[in-house]
Amino acid sequence: MIAIIPEPIELVIKNGSFKLNQETSIYTDKEINTLSNFLREIFTSSTGFKFKDMDQQKNNQIQLKLTKSNSDLSDEGYILHITKERIEIIAKKPEGIFYGIQTLRQLLPPEIENQKIIKNTEWIIPCVEIKDYPRYNWRGFMLDEARHFMGKVIVKKILDLMALHKLNKFHWHLVDDQGWRIEIKKYPKLVEIGSKRKINTKRGEISNLENQDYIGGYYKQEEIKEIINYAKERFIEVIPEIEMPGHCSASLAAYSELSCTGGPFEVPTRWGIFFDVYCPGKENVYKFLEDVLVEVMVLFPTNIIHIGGDEVPKKRWKSCPYCQQKMKELGLEKEEELQIYLTNYFVKFLESHGKRLMGWNQILDPTLSKEAICQFWLGNRKKVTEHIQKGGEVVATNYLQTYLDHPYQLISLKKAYKFEPKFPKVESGFKSKLLGIEAPLWTERVPNLKRLEWQTFPRLTAYAETAWTPKKKKDYEKFKVKLSEFIKRLEFLEVNVAIEKIN
Repeated sequence: MIAIIPEPIELVIKNGSFKLNQETSIYTDKEINTLSNFLREIFTSSTGFKFKDMDQQKNNQIQLKLTKSNSDLSDEGYILHITKERIEIIAKKPEGIFYGIQTLRQLLPPEIENQKIIKNTEWIIPCVEIKDYPRYNWRGFMLDEARHFMGKVIVKKILDLMALHKLNKFHWHLVDDQGWRIEIKKYPKLVEIGSKRKINTKRGEISNLENQDYIGGYYKQEEIKEIINYAKERFIEVIPEIEMPGHCSASLAAYSELSCTGGPFEVPTRWGIFFDVYCPGKENVYKFLEDVLVEVMVLFPTNIIHIGGDEVPKKRWKSCPYCQQKMKELGLEKEEELQIYLTNYFVKFLESHGKRLMGWNQILDPTLSKEAICQFWLGNRKKVTEHIQKGGEVVATNYLQTYLDHPYQLISLKKAYKFEPKFPKVESGFKSKLLGIEAPLWTERVPNLKRLEWQTFPRLTAYAETAWTPKKKKDYEKFKVKLSEFIKRLEFLEVNVAIEKIN
């Protein structure tokens, strides 16, 4: 059985096989030379072969070629044609070539992923004809680093694993109550104060900072750029999340004047929802958030900025003279309308910089611009449907079906695989407004890489197939058979897979 995850659209098995050897070369169209380097890096570490670049097409060769034909291929689609003489990966765009390379990896023995040369191995690839393209444009994974900071080495490993799974959106949750993880030069106290919290001894925490009695960490702007470039090479878009107006205790600890009460505050050591949030009645709050977003927009080339917007208590706003005065000026009757005002304010601010606002579905309101992207996780599906029907776009991140931090008893591998994003009463003409799916990992109980990988794999592998493969081609029993081979690949990549949770 040929085991490829995600399952391709079309796969035809031919007679014979292609064998990699010392003389195998690479031919690449000039526009995509970097992809031949990527392929070489993967294959050389285990085979020891040099895979020399050639400027002409010949036999015993891997050929990476762009084409203007095959109009039915999407920008991420590819054709993989393997004969006894050569391997061809053909696509309209470089990203299609990249995904063809990921499939080619899986046609080789799992040992191809080894980081050391394996001797006395035959690198045999079956002859096949594959035509493939993704079901959804949004195939995402979210990592929360506010609760536990992981660092760039771990993030790069995650990006590599995302690439293997043909995932293309990395949602980076960089700020929350328990930590601020991104350097903002105009507001240095955000990382000086907001990136550290006291150790909670009741949870058995130990510091991840050398010679410190705190838990913390943050990314310098140069590190952010490095990670973004690393992701770009793997055709992964990095989408930052800067929470507002709630989940902001870490920033209030640094700049207490942004709150309704004036503080003082500390970075919380416990999880949950906190009453103290940004004060939408103060003009300095808007100036602060604008300044932060400007630095974020300079760093991140994506045209999407996530602002969170979930779980915002209104208690402080009800007794805040600044908020009450703002409501009077705007003619607002309920404190909930202050959040709607703030969200729409930043929709316009981001649009003025050529960016789109994205937020959790609590931002939804009839007055919200249809240009805002809704990320559904929990709550009123009717509002989500209404947003789609007016032309708004949605990403599905269902709380009881896609949250990787949930125990396997709640979201089993089978339940993860069976997940299908859908919103009732959405007419067929609006189906394209469902951009795709995303699996988030919140890290309250995920302090390190080992736990991160255990929570994530193999469930993310299941979500990857749903995001790429049409529903009619999904087959859980077949997926489990393929997964046994795929896990061998992950083990060579030193991934801590929750093998005991496969059912």
